[in-house]
Amino acid sequence: MEETLLELLCAPVSHAALRVASAVELGQINSQIRQRLVRNRDGATLDLELDGSLVCESESTCYPIRDGLPVLISGEAFDWPQKS
Repeated sequence: MEETLLELLCAPVSHAALRVASAVELGQINSQIRQRLVRNRDGATLDLELDGSLVCESESTCYPIRDGLPVLISGEAFDWPQKS
């Protein structure tokens, strides 16, 4: 994702800053998605691996990136890191 675009985006509820998940984080997220362990805030289990993710550290959440587009809808966010 282009750095200038990222500077314009923020978390939809808290308006906190977002950052692109690292390759390691994305690998961990997709591993948990394959195991069907990730639920979004609307309660749906994520079925498809993500192209990327935007992390909001102040909320401990992630917003998915699908088909190269960030999905900044509060119900689509999921907790990260996963809480046990």
